[in-house]
Amino acid sequence: MNKYLSFVLISISIALITYIALDNFIAPIIIFLLFVIVSFFIFLPSLKKYSFKVNRFHECYHFINNFIIALSIKKSLAGAMESTVASMPIEFNDVYSNIESQDEMDKLNYLSDYFGFDVYLLFLQIVSLWLDEGGDILKYSKHLVSETQYNEEYISKVEANAKKKTFELLTLWAFCLVILVFLRFSLKDFYSYIKNQLFFIISVSVFMIFVLFSIFLLIRKITKIDLKGKLVYEKKL
Repeated sequence: MNKYLSFVLISISIALITYIALDNFIAPIIIFLLFVIVSFFIFLPSLKKYSFKVNRFHECYHFINNFIIALSIKKSLAGAMESTVASMPIEFNDVYSNIESQDEMDKLNYLSDYFGFDVYLLFLQIVSLWLDEGGDILKYSKHLVSETQYNEEYISKVEANAKKKTFELLTLWAFCLVILVFLRFSLKDFYSYIKNQLFFIISVSVFMIFVLFSIFLLIRKITKIDLKGKLVYEKKL
């Protein structure tokens, strides 16, 4: 809901500044509708898929680590599963409730569709190896834990960079828009002359559309995250 409200407020702000710059209603209304349509049909779906993928990987990371630690202590799949499931979020438990009657390995295989990342498939192979060979599960999963930890750190860096780039973009465009409004009121005679000129109207409109395009580029960069694997559930979004 916060994302929806944010994009509505941005659309209103851009439309208001367009109105102040042009002193007519037609262009601001068009700009507002364009921003809203692009936001709701392109920006928000992209951000929703990104959030889904990142949150699902956090779940996968949490599940794998907890399961491995619990398995090293309890030495049984049932005990590890019970301990791990108790620490998982509600959404996971809703899915898990549908497979409680299955045996533990079948449950783990079923959850490969829920998580859908390559690291989870590696986790399944390690658990199968442990079942066949026995031994120290912590030793078997050393590389796996490093891989999941690397991806967690990678996500943190991507999110930190996204916040930085968003702040830089908002600051840049806020500064440009303030200058546009300032010129509107500081050069009144010149403004009175050009405000009805077609070239000026088109120029301001193109400027606002360029703001929209820059937001599109930013969101595309933010949401381009490389977490190997295809999430089946992602298709439902």
